[in-house]
Amino acid sequence: MTDTIRLGRVAGVRVGLNWTLLAMVALVAVGLADNRFARDAPGHSGTVYAVAGALTAMLLLVGVLLHELGHAVVARRAGLQVDGITLSWMGGVTRIEGDARSPAAEFAIAGVGPLVSAAFGGVLWVARMGVIAGHGGRLTISALWWLAIINVVLAIFNLIPAAPLDGGRILHALVWFATRDRWLGTRAAAAAGIGLGVLTVAFGFFALLRGNTSPIDGLFITFIGWWLLGSARAERQLGQIRHSLEGIRISEVMRPVGAAPGWVTIRTFAETYASSRPGWVWLLEKWDGGYGGVMLGDSIGSVPYPQWDLVRPLDVAVPIEASTGATPDEDTLDVVSRTGDKQVILVVDGGRTVGAVLPTDLNSLVRLGRRGPVPSSGWTLTRP
Repeated sequence: MTDTIRLGRVAGVRVGLNWTLLAMVALVAVGLADNRFARDAPGHSGTVYAVAGALTAMLLLVGVLLHELGHAVVARRAGLQVDGITLSWMGGVTRIEGDARSPAAEFAIAGVGPLVSAAFGGVLWVARMGVIAGHGGRLTISALWWLAIINVVLAIFNLIPAAPLDGGRILHALVWFATRDRWLGTRAAAAAGIGLGVLTVAFGFFALLRGNTSPIDGLFITFIGWWLLGSARAERQLGQIRHSLEGIRISEVMRPVGAAPGWVTIRTFAETYASSRPGWVWLLEKWDGGYGGVMLGDSIGSVPYPQWDLVRPLDVAVPIEASTGATPDEDTLDVVSRTGDKQVILVVDGGRTVGAVLPTDLNSLVRLGRRGPVPSSGWTLTRP
């Protein structure tokens, strides 16, 4: 989830919002103005209800922001880097780089969010009681009641032990602590999230069929179920990646590299370089010096044979700008976490490129579920 609008920094954490949140705020404001407030506090004009709805929706965002700031502050105290917070239609996302180092740290990071929401709801409830005692307006009392209840409900909902909710991360921490198996905790939380998503989709679908709710509400419930289902599957996949790559050095998965002129034809490149060194990655030299691209020798098969005398390796190579660097002793998982959209990892030792890692190499490693050195054929440290 990316930021559409950047709001600045709060407690040193960058905060932004996604456009979906603006739509959700508008729906909440209109719903409160047209339904809740008009019923709880009759006698006001439409403009007053609209302003009250907008202000209440904005205070709801404050609660969501406090929830996410709780995650961010505790994560920082646990030694993790917080990239920022994005507020969206489903609440918010705190982008934390890396993983908690212990079950206790993960439990604290996940649990503080619902705790903050519940506490904020309690403060709002106390404020409502104060307004009642002071014979305040019914519109204010209604707004505070709604804000208090929704924050407590959000806290309870987030404690459901299923990924990607905070309760799923708490479940992950508990299973990890009990079994000392982080990957088992990930599978348990993801399985619970998938189950919750399926049940939510089914509930929304059958509610629509039976007419127990409005079509909009039924579709919204179904959409939330699909979101839960997709997010849980994504967390399981990410957990699989971390499980497969954890503890493996980048030198254990890199391919050998060589240098070749990028201006020759594909035929010359194949006959002189690639055919005798299968699996190698080639740094393609430019005519005026330096490297212009990176190419797996085996990929020349994607060039139609009749064009082998017309196409150069540089014409079909990955631009050198699409690569990133790493050292042989770095942890593969750490390297992957910072590559972003880079297509090639070049392994550099003492100023010299000694290997390369492609996305297909990491995908194969994850698919095989390996936990140690990968096969040596075309993968070990080889110096051209």
